[in-house]
This record gives sequence, structure tokens and C-alpha cells, in this order.
Amino acid sequence: MSVMLQLPLVVTAQVDLVLVLVSLLALWTRLSHLSYPNAVVFDEVYYGQFVSLYMKRVFFIDDSGPPLGHMILALGAYLGGFDGNFVWNRIGAEYPSSVSVWSLRLLPALCGALSVPLVYLLTLELRFSHLSALGAAVLLLLGELRTLRNQWLSRLRWFHWF
Repeated sequence: MSVMLQLPLVVTAQVDLVLVLVSLLALWTRLSHLSYPNAVVFDEVYYGQFVSLYMKRVFFIDDSGPPLGHMILALGAYLGGFDGNFVWNRIGAEYPSSVSVWSLRLLPALCGALSVPLVYLLTLELRFSHLSALGAAVLLLLGELRTLRNQWLSRLRWFHWF
């Protein structure tokens, strides 16, 4: 039996505008000003050393956990053209112009931004109201420390996803 496609073909979709709004706000807060400051901050001293080793094709396992997070950070650095030749020896050290700070910080910031709609959807999945889901997403969205830390080169953002 042959099934004929009837024309016109109609597609309907529902869009959760609150989800779209919190997603856009999360992307804006996490991805704006990624290159500021143009200096090494906090966890970048620790994780930057690992990224440099991977860029030099040195494989290692440290005591902070499985290497997937370090490898994902190294992937972002590789895609941004980082060659691993930067000494991560102190907080506040200025990045040279050859280091793309934006590309080093992009993947952690993107993962942190995607955590906001994830919290919204998980709250709805737990059968809470839309207002509760919005409240949970806004709390995560507006947490100043979370916003700042999501912009740094750190592996902690990956723990939410894996």
C-alpha cells in the first residue's frame, strides 16, 4: 500500500518563550566581555598548565579527576590557535597578543550559559510550575560569582554536563 503525501504540508511548533529568553540572557551574560581581563585569573593558572601540556602533545593524568575536561579545554585552545607556549606561573600575568583569550574561555563560558536553560528544563521535568522553573533559572542566571567564574578557563563547568 502506497501512502501519498498530501499538499500543502503543514508543520506546527510550540515555542517556550521563557526558555528562549533565559537562554539568550544566559548567553549574553556569559559570553560578553570574555577577553576581559586580558590577564590570567584564578583557576587559569592551574588549568592553563594542563592545556599547554596537551597542546604540546604531552598526555598525563592528574589527581583532580578524569582527563576529559582538560581535553575539552585543550580542544577550545587548539581551535583558537593556541600553541601551548605560554607560562601559566602567576595570577595577573598579562596574555601576549598571540594568545586568543576569547577562544580559551569560550567553551567553559558556553557550558555555563547552557546550564541556565538546563536548570529551567529540569525544574519543569520535576513537575514544578513554570514560575518555579523561571525562579530557578533566574537565580542561576543572576548569580554574580557564577557569571564571573563561567568566563574563566576552568574545568568545573564540565562537571554539570558529564
